Amino acid sequence: MKRRVILFLVMLVFCPIVVKANIVCNDGTTSPSCVTCHKGCCSRHGGCSSGSSSSSSSSISHSSTSSTSSNKKTVVSKVVKSSDTSLKKVTINEESIPIADNMVYETTKESATILVVANNSKATLDYKKNPALTIGENIINIKVTAENGNVKNYRLNITREKILSSNKNIKIFVDGKEVTFNSFKSDIINISNNKENLDITYELEDSNAHAEIIDNENLQVGHNEIVVKVTAENGENQDYVLIVEKEEAKEKKGKAQEENQVQNDNNASVSILLGAGFLGCLSYLIYKKINKN
Repeated sequence: MKRRVILFLVMLVFCPIVVKANIVCNDGTTSPSCVTCHKGCCSRHGGCSSGSSSSSSSSISHSSTSSTSSNKKTVVSKVVKSSDTSLKKVTINEESIPIADNMVYETTKESATILVVANNSKATLDYKKNPALTIGENIINIKVTAENGNVKNYRLNITREKILSSNKNIKIFVDGKEVTFNSFKSDIINISNNKENLDITYELEDSNAHAEIIDNENLQVGHNEIVVKVTAENGENQDYVLIVEKEEAKEKKGKAQEENQVQNDNNASVSILLGAGFLGCLSYLIYKKINKN
């Protein structure tokens, strides 16, 4: 019996809280005894509506949902930017070259067309695309800035080589008079016996070429060949040949002339004798023929 009394007292204490939590009267007050809305419920408070319990429940449910929603965390994905500063391709005058931190290229052209492509499309490039080239080394800096701001510099050394001339043209003068050549050989140049060499000067068409005179010393009596060798800037060479005829000494020349004269006189005497003999034979034949008749 004692237990029942205690249980009843407990119900009296907690039941109003349950009712209060479920039924709201039309005047806004909470019913102290109604568990559900019926005809006698909230008779002193304007009655109750059949949806009061649902409204309360809905309110509680909404409150619970709101509380749940407020506890949710918004997940924002973080974008990681690329740090790639590498190069995919480097071409100079449409010719690909190996990629390295220090690159080298040789050309003879006065300018270059450079194309650089980065591995990452979001990286930016800074370099001279069409530099003018001077003879020797030309340094081109290639700056690559990655998407995240990282920077790397590449060094391109373009060496422009000079085009060497192949011009071997020359004007050659002997005793101040220009010599003409046919297939790089001159007409015959006659000199006296007392000359040991020729007075040769020349003018090169290309100042970067050079010339060398060969065999212009101690010229011998008769036929001589003097060579003027011209070497172009690129190393090619051409020989120009001077044909020289040196006369004999006067004494020898006079003796030779005398000998020639004697020989000529002897030849003339022989010719006269042969002629006389021929005429004598012819006269004899004519005489014999006349006497016979």
